[in-house]
Amino acid sequence: MTALPNLKVEGLGISLRSNGVELVTEASFEVQAGQIMGIVGESGSGKTILSLALIGLLPAALKAHKGVITLGQHQVRLSDDVAHPDIAHSLAMIFQQPQSALNPTMRVGRQLARVLIARQGATRKDSVKESLELLTRVGIREPERTSRMYPHQLSGGMCQRVLIAMALVCRPAVLIADEPTTALDVTVQAQIFDLIEELVAETKCGVIFISHDIAAVSEICDDIVVMFGGQTIESGRKSEVLSSALHPYTRNLLRSREVMEESTTSEIINLDLPGCRYANRCPEVHDACSHVPDWVSVDETQGVACHLYSKGENVAPR
Repeated sequence: MTALPNLKVEGLGISLRSNGVELVTEASFEVQAGQIMGIVGESGSGKTILSLALIGLLPAALKAHKGVITLGQHQVRLSDDVAHPDIAHSLAMIFQQPQSALNPTMRVGRQLARVLIARQGATRKDSVKESLELLTRVGIREPERTSRMYPHQLSGGMCQRVLIAMALVCRPAVLIADEPTTALDVTVQAQIFDLIEELVAETKCGVIFISHDIAAVSEICDDIVVMFGGQTIESGRKSEVLSSALHPYTRNLLRSREVMEESTTSEIINLDLPGCRYANRCPEVHDACSHVPDWVSVDETQGVACHLYSKGENVAPR
């Protein structure tokens, strides 16, 4: 199998067209082939709109106004009116509400067949056969019966498997999984995790796994990017972030795995703060937090954006 290219995102900014308010600021990360990278943060942190910008599905009210996206030989410098089909066509996405993402008026087998015809040029006869093979591949035990059913007749877990099958048709270099297990029970969640890991091992695609649940990200991901208020505040290998989290928000997220703290869920994120958007919640806030913090690299893999750390010095709290 030909090695799939890495996806590299540099300085991606997303804003409202109406007033220019930035919803995502200077997002930068890299996803390697065969790697699962997690983006974690609470609702409103910018995770989903970042993924929609990558795949070219931003709502009309938003624009990706700056940044560079590189995938293999293709590089796009984003501006208001520039599309990036060469990159978007190499990505696929599965959504957090699988039943809503499927056409309610069409049997799932027909939906899969249409994607096969559109993306791979399959004949109608071949598309029927291949759709059954795909349903089997994603762990559906009765593919013929399932293919004749409508989305409302399937469980959430079954619908998610159908969406994963559709994503596989696209043969993506990178699969974006946006809260893929939020509405599923713990047992089905574990099955979806196993399926994603099996597909990564088999196809060598990269995965961007988006979640508000640090426990879920900790279970499945290799690297973790932490977002708050549209700002990337920490990133690193999973082992580094879990064992030696640097940003106060990351440490708060990790504590919330054991004790759900009111401060992690109840307050609205203030996008009008001129500096660090976590400043009005942070227990370690000080005067410098009125300015946007620099990105401080701890080593080759871990970094943090926080005024508790000094750029160019050994990373240690002031």
